[in-house]
Amino acid sequence: MIPIFMEFNMNKITKIQQISTLPITTALQEQILSILTEPFYDETETQEVWDELQCELWFLDSISGLTADGVDGSDLELLERALTYTEFEDELEQDMVLTLSIVDNSGKGIYLLMPKTLLAELCQHFSICNE
Repeated sequence: MIPIFMEFNMNKITKIQQISTLPITTALQEQILSILTEPFYDETETQEVWDELQCELWFLDSISGLTADGVDGSDLELLERALTYTEFEDELEQDMVLTLSIVDNSGKGIYLLMPKTLLAELCQHFSICNE
């Protein structure tokens, strides 16, 4: 069962160019951009696919527990689905991880970027084991 309210810090981006707005190092931004564009010809083609499939990258950097002022239920459901049905996981520098999950039948992809310790904490919170 999904908790109704959960507070965590999250940035959602839907445009590849927005990666530069994330509060991470330039080196990490470049590493992520390389991974995201690798299957495509360039950033433009990557963005076209993202637009068509309504892909998003969620940057999560902390969880502070359950609270009545938390994130809305639909985001929590998508987060739990993304954690449960991970297609791939890349370990990045600075103890970060990037995952991709297909979260609906239309092919919508959610990339989750977070510290490895937060991934473990979220999996424990939702009672999910991707081993």
